[in-house]
Amino acid sequence: MTECSLFVTWQPVLTDHQAFTYEQLSYQAQVPILAYVFTMEDETRRSQGWRDTQVESIERRLIPQQGSLSYCYRKMREHRRDVHFFGSPFQNLKMLYCWMLAVCLGVEFYIISEPHSPIALGYFNDRSLSAERIKASLRPYLYKLYVLLLRRRMSGVFAISRRAVSQYANAGVPREKLFSFGYFVPSVGTISKQRLEVDTGSSPFRIVFVGALIGRKGLDQLIGAVRALRFPVELDIYGPGDPSQFEVDGRTIHYRGTIPFGGTQAVVGAYDLLVLPSRYDGWGVVVNEALCAGVPVVCSDQVGAGVLVERFGAGVVFSSTVPQALEHVLTDLGRDPERLLAMRRATSRAAEAIQPSVAANYMLAVLRAGPADKARTPSPWYQE
Repeated sequence: MTECSLFVTWQPVLTDHQAFTYEQLSYQAQVPILAYVFTMEDETRRSQGWRDTQVESIERRLIPQQGSLSYCYRKMREHRRDVHFFGSPFQNLKMLYCWMLAVCLGVEFYIISEPHSPIALGYFNDRSLSAERIKASLRPYLYKLYVLLLRRRMSGVFAISRRAVSQYANAGVPREKLFSFGYFVPSVGTISKQRLEVDTGSSPFRIVFVGALIGRKGLDQLIGAVRALRFPVELDIYGPGDPSQFEVDGRTIHYRGTIPFGGTQAVVGAYDLLVLPSRYDGWGVVVNEALCAGVPVVCSDQVGAGVLVERFGAGVVFSSTVPQALEHVLTDLGRDPERLLAMRRATSRAAEAIQPSVAANYMLAVLRAGPADKARTPSPWYQE
């Protein structure tokens, strides 16, 4: 790592998904961090109940709308001896412009990136599906083009999920520059031993879903699986969207509205199981939230955060290509309270390992390692 006086991050918007990790990185390295952002809040996410980042220790500077290109050029030159991170680098052309500035000025930089979506379903809503199909077909080629132009100069990619590692490798990023990563948020409160040992054989079996009510999240599949179960079960649904588009009967399946920002762990902690059956999810931070709350997770193999479930044995990852796979998993867990209890106990170890402080420690180890040793730094969250 270049001896620097500052870490600089460039973001379309700074969310808690990354902000807590940056905060810990700054603390552990004893190096301040400065965030340049194109907006303070994302309008779409705000409509879904998100709020501004809770992290106050990071100075954010808003990139002006007018003169943004010259502003970014001046700031990149000003910080050309510092270490830079690009979050969501493909989100807009101005982010790509900043990335190319770093290449031209010989700046040491890393990107932190989810995979691109391979399916034609909207990320935030179900509108404009024809446009999403076009985007899905073009993304692999665009990524390869961008990586071809920029890969030699980048110091590495903190790839969020196995899919991201695979996509960047296929796009031409050398394996020694790929570091398996994720999103990380802190635990809110502590998991009591009594909570981990509570009887899971009580009736009914309580399942929770948290996420936008859109096709990509697979809520329709979860509802179908729950309706097919032959024992007492309740499914509570939380999230923005129109519940009338789904079979919410108000008896077994209930829509509970949205969770106030920052309150997910407290709400999820009251359930036996969280299910995230997404047809595609770059990561899925609600998996972190559930594990931090002491609740096992069932998710599809299309959820990036499924690596956490597998690594710590704190739930089940089911195959999205096997018919009735989710129904079978829920049936097995609902009828085997001892197995569910063992998974609940495993969440304690998982919660310790997915804190932002652990993520920052891993980042710092990668940054300080020599070029040939960076990829040898073991990721705490992935089974090799």
